[in-house]
Amino acid sequence: MKGPSHSQGPQAGPPRRRRWGWLLPLLVGAAFLSEIAFLGRLDMVKNAEAVESWTTSFYRRPSSWSKAGAVVDDDDDIRRCEERLEREDAVPYDRDFDKDPVLVGGAAKDFNKCYVGCEFGFSASKTPDATFGIAPDPSVDSILRSMESSQYYSENNIDLARGRGYRIVMTTSLSSDVPVGYFSWAEYDIMAPVPPKTEEALAAAFISNCGARNFRLQALEMLENLEVKIDSYGSCHRNRDGKVDKVEALKRYKFSLAFENSNEEDYVTEKFFQSLVAGSIPVVVGAPNIQEFSPGEGAILHIKDLDDVASVASTMKNIASNADMFNQSVRSDQLTLGALEKAVLAKFRSLDHVPVWKDERPPSIRGGSELKSRSNDMPQHLSVVAG
Repeated sequence: MKGPSHSQGPQAGPPRRRRWGWLLPLLVGAAFLSEIAFLGRLDMVKNAEAVESWTTSFYRRPSSWSKAGAVVDDDDDIRRCEERLEREDAVPYDRDFDKDPVLVGGAAKDFNKCYVGCEFGFSASKTPDATFGIAPDPSVDSILRSMESSQYYSENNIDLARGRGYRIVMTTSLSSDVPVGYFSWAEYDIMAPVPPKTEEALAAAFISNCGARNFRLQALEMLENLEVKIDSYGSCHRNRDGKVDKVEALKRYKFSLAFENSNEEDYVTEKFFQSLVAGSIPVVVGAPNIQEFSPGEGAILHIKDLDDVASVASTMKNIASNADMFNQSVRSDQLTLGALEKAVLAKFRSLDHVPVWKDERPPSIRGGSELKSRSNDMPQHLSVVAG
């Protein structure tokens, strides 16, 4: 007779193993809940970082290790990326401008040459590279060209012009892509002998816009009230017949009121340059940086604000009564063609501009063959006369 213990013993072992086996998932779950409880005590940023690290550490290789196991510097990664992008952007440029000249749509205006082959006008068979005014075709560069002050004509403000869609801006500002300046003095002999100053009045004025955006009319009235006699040939305060040759008239006066309609940097018009040509000392209301265009110390008188009028009036009277002082101002060793050339060209070069001069400019002003192209910001496919 078999004992019950021998017949049931082998059958009792497996249930005990199964009871221990289902305890393992409970232990894993408890560990998981403990981990969550630990992470819950961290702030949200650390919590996110810990979870991200925990969940990705099984499959993500640390970024500081290369495939070969060597340490990789993040700066090297950035550098290699930049080099790759530069190689992709380095498109060779081989346009033959003699065979395929730049086409600029719109009126040619007063341009007659470019640094490269160019044509102005319209073509039925060719899309222009650029056009004056806003181009309807977005692939065509739009050009804004004006020699008026942006303070008087706000559309000439460079930032506003960019916002309106102009790709190339040509204004008197040397911050333009292509500055266009009033360098009228280049067409005259600035070092010609000073003609006799035959007029009784100390100064001449040619002011026709009586609605200027600065204080030039107030300055003129204040000078007259301080007994500085002024002959006015323009529409404003006219007391002389305005039908005269301006430069020839200025030659008869010791001073010229070079009063601009706006006090804007780089806005220096023929009023200033023609005064120097005529041997008449410019009295300036205008560009705050006018001294940068001056050929020498003492060559001009600058009224920066109305508080300067009294001292300028006194200086004008002193110079007018002293022949040596006057001659030193208008034809001193500093006031030379070379000095004026240096002053203007140095201003261009300081802003990375290289002027393209018209044919009528004297070679000494144009600076020779080195002055050929455009500003560094100008598109490579277009180059327009700058001065």
